[in-house]
Amino acid sequence: MNIQEAKDEIIHTVKIYTRKNDKGQYLIPTVHQRPILLIGPPGIGKTAIMRQAAEACGVGLVAYTITHHTRQSAVGLPIVSTRNYGGREVSVTEYTMSEIVASVYECIEQTGNPEGILFIDEINCVSETLTPTMLQFLQNKTFGTHRVPEGWIIVAAGNPPEYNKSARMFDVVTLDRVKSINIEVDFPVWKRYASQMGMHSAIISYLSSKTQNFYYIEEARGDRDFVTARGWDDLSVLLKAYEEEEIPVTLPVIREYIHSDRIASDFAAYYRMFTGYKKEYAPQKILQGSATGEEILRQQKLLVQALPDEQYSILQMFLSELHGLFGRHQEAEMLQKRKQEVFLQIRSFGERQKGLAAEQLLVRFLEQFDNALKIKDEHQIISEADRKREEAVSRFYADCMYELKGERVTDPELAGDRLEKKLSEAEAAGERNARELLSMVDRALQFLEESVGEGEMMGYFMTSLSQNPSAARFLGNHYCQRFVAHLGLMAAVDEEAELKRQIEEYRNQ
Repeated sequence: MNIQEAKDEIIHTVKIYTRKNDKGQYLIPTVHQRPILLIGPPGIGKTAIMRQAAEACGVGLVAYTITHHTRQSAVGLPIVSTRNYGGREVSVTEYTMSEIVASVYECIEQTGNPEGILFIDEINCVSETLTPTMLQFLQNKTFGTHRVPEGWIIVAAGNPPEYNKSARMFDVVTLDRVKSINIEVDFPVWKRYASQMGMHSAIISYLSSKTQNFYYIEEARGDRDFVTARGWDDLSVLLKAYEEEEIPVTLPVIREYIHSDRIASDFAAYYRMFTGYKKEYAPQKILQGSATGEEILRQQKLLVQALPDEQYSILQMFLSELHGLFGRHQEAEMLQKRKQEVFLQIRSFGERQKGLAAEQLLVRFLEQFDNALKIKDEHQIISEADRKREEAVSRFYADCMYELKGERVTDPELAGDRLEKKLSEAEAAGERNARELLSMVDRALQFLEESVGEGEMMGYFMTSLSQNPSAARFLGNHYCQRFVAHLGLMAAVDEEAELKRQIEEYRNQ
């Protein structure tokens, strides 16, 4: 299965394993809750989906890369204790609590959540001294003499031996005690993720035409050439940073992330061509409505005369700009919603803290708010996006606190009215932004209508918009006449194609 399907399966498993009856007992006994074993190529996103799954299920998360640990940190230190057997005292060896199991209990104590995911990465790459411990862990859910708490689901991940010389295959006895999931590389799934996350348009455009270079591993002359999804992801961040600082992107720089001379050289050549296109086209000006009629006609003529590779690259520039705008608009909406939720919490907090001035009330509330966020972040039970959003909310109300203090507003009721007014102003700004974004979609479609017209290019543009979650969400909530008209045309073309296929099948019978 692909990485998205694997994440969904983890979420389903956690939900099933944590179901309880009316007596508070788990419906599936712990003995039948098999650990999940993810086996897949490196850099495909196995670690990333664990935080997403924990967040989706509302459970805690403790993650370890086991190759960073010694036997002592995994099992615990040996201690000698005295036991009485048959009236005779004997010395026996026990172990202190494993650092890993202790981290689970610490997570439970600090978050107040008794359930979670214990994620162990690179489990089949441990040293020979740790191998028996890992097998015991998967088979019995214990580290040394200490068991993983009930309510915690074990997920382990590893690489197939063909990708890692130190990786070992598990025996039948172990595999018969786990829920094994094999993850495969799937470019279309990654492309949807990349589009949503604002991947550099040059990378998406390049890989869309050369999908064979998305994930590549080959051994030659004792060296290993490889390209992974993680490499493209990190290269995207670097390209954007270099472009902002106007630093040249050279082949050696690309090779730092794309560890294949052939693919790195090929992408470097494509990137030079892509940056050349950016000097001739100005998608930002067209979207913003600041391009003159002469500029628009010039760019439309260029696009009509261009080869398909160039046309796809230009369309990807438009899509990248729009996807970024859709993503930022959705984030602004989510931030506004979260500010309003926290405003209600502040109101409720103020009702319980009678007699406090507005400034004191906000100081105490924000102390609790920031402390709760710190605990969630330490135990990886909040995504990076949610953490940044919570930090933005905290800064917003901290700024409001200083404004109220500067205006000498001490009455909590009056302070609440001021906060409510600021939230209303932000809501109005969001509505203006949505109207402008609709205009940008309309301008993009008009530009394409008057250049490439209906056909493969327009179909690619519409499909890419529809498959981007932020774009689909926005266009589903805001009516754009031109977009709806093209959706209708696409549906008619699909129906016509299906009818022709059926007729052809009938004729061939």
